[in-house]
Amino acid sequence: MQRLYAFIFAVAASVIVLTISPAFSGGSPWLPAPGAGSIGLSYTYQTADEYHRKTSPTSSVDTVPLPSDLQQHTVLVDVKYGLFESVALDLRLGYAESYFRQHGTLREKSPSGLGDVNFGVTYRLLDEAIVENELLPSLALRAGAIIAGDYETGSINSLGDGGEGFEISGLAGKFFADRFALSSEFGYRYRNKNIPDNLFLRLSGGVLLWERLGLSINYERIDTPWGSLDIGPGEPPGVFTPARFPEVKEEIELLGGGLTVSLTDQISLGFSYATVIAGRNTAASDVFSVSLGYAFDTYAF
Repeated sequence: MQRLYAFIFAVAASVIVLTISPAFSGGSPWLPAPGAGSIGLSYTYQTADEYHRKTSPTSSVDTVPLPSDLQQHTVLVDVKYGLFESVALDLRLGYAESYFRQHGTLREKSPSGLGDVNFGVTYRLLDEAIVENELLPSLALRAGAIIAGDYETGSINSLGDGGEGFEISGLAGKFFADRFALSSEFGYRYRNKNIPDNLFLRLSGGVLLWERLGLSINYERIDTPWGSLDIGPGEPPGVFTPARFPEVKEEIELLGGGLTVSLTDQISLGFSYATVIAGRNTAASDVFSVSLGYAFDTYAF
């Protein structure tokens, strides 16, 4: 039964996690059994009419209006598979397109296309279900590879930064009384093409209200301690131009919640809303998502 709860909670959290950045794939401290896994299909719509940026080289970060509404539509596929007892694989890929709209009229459309692909391997260090100490959480390590998509960069509504690289993270999670769950992930991300490195933190909490209905709350933060380029006013190492969008010091704080209904032991439906509560050189987006998850076990066939 705990495997069903973990599946429900994972779907509820994954609907929200990284909807802003489809390139990045969130990990989970709860691994599927060997030969088992899940496939998730999600649609995300995000919109913004404001931007977080510095208005002068000496000012703090301000929220300023965009010249037109920024909208993006993203379809994502997430696959997780248990390879061995303590090793799981995950894959995230998707298709997206974004728009500028003003007064309800189509103004500009960026090239649509395949977003960045993220492929990861997670190694479980500790499984709370088999340890004798009930206070210990599940612990895992994840390493992921980022492969750039086929979109163009250099505009505010680009689908990504266009870089390739990797990310590494540590994960922890704990179930309480088979009804409540907490999980966290902290990691480092590197990409080429002068894209600043990131540190990221994800915190999730979930509760199973009834046997097949779950709620979750999620917080995500992406910091760029090694970047210094801002949109707008020039600062060292140089003056901003649209071609340098991937080089900016982008930082995001995202807060959201989700609802997941497990229709059967294998199929779950999720809904979520998230909003950017703070940031730097990033849109003040509202994010709406719906997802369909399917859990499978090859040994059950």
